[in-house]
Amino acid sequence: MWAAILAAAVRLLYAGYQELRFRFYYGPIFHRFLNHRYAYYTALPWSLKMKFLRSARDHYEYFEFVPREKIKLTRAMKAIISCAAAQLLLFLPSKGLSFFQRIIVYPDYYNSRITNRRHKGEVNPGLRTIVFSWRGIAEGLKYEHDGINLLLHEFAHALWLEYKLVDRYTIFDPDLVEQFEKYAEHEMKNLAANEGHFFRPYAFDSMEEFFAVAVENFFERPQPFQQWQPELYLILVNLFKQDPIKLNVSRAPQKPLFP
Repeated sequence: MWAAILAAAVRLLYAGYQELRFRFYYGPIFHRFLNHRYAYYTALPWSLKMKFLRSARDHYEYFEFVPREKIKLTRAMKAIISCAAAQLLLFLPSKGLSFFQRIIVYPDYYNSRITNRRHKGEVNPGLRTIVFSWRGIAEGLKYEHDGINLLLHEFAHALWLEYKLVDRYTIFDPDLVEQFEKYAEHEMKNLAANEGHFFRPYAFDSMEEFFAVAVENFFERPQPFQQWQPELYLILVNLFKQDPIKLNVSRAPQKPLFP
């Protein structure tokens, strides 16, 4: 009995410690870094800002960040990566992305050990690892309306693979995934035959790439995406349980994320 009481007291003390650490350390630091620099975060109401910051903090502490080729991974760099994960998962189950454990970061494009080709990033479910090049991350964040964002792209791959390969839990609503796949199969045929398509040609390489490119455009170019393909946009709204158009109605001027 006393052991159970002591264990409960320890859990409460640890939870209190974590809350204080968030309120006086992670929360203020992340907020100062992100506000007016990370457009998605800036536009959120305060209640959702707090939820976003907690999610970013959780990913920051959860992932094992591994530098490659002598890159120095700063707290700011790890925070940026963690915030992209929080953006996708803001309204999804918190257990999303918990299958993956490590994030490897290269300074530049790198030669993949899997494909033996030059890569900006990739996902390896066998090693539970997500890989990024910092150059690719910086390029993806430089222009916020071009529909190209390496962080969102690779995290979208990770979510898709987690949903498909891990049967312990459900990240997405299976009915909505089925809707997406049916729509994508039809649309990929149009994309392959249409050089002027809203999505870049890379999207029709596979269902997985179509999903990742759709996610990039969903968050970076929501209004033209919604006008171009309202049905597909609505599927993603329901899939991610958020509408970037509504969340971004009060967009404020942004400072450069990379001064």
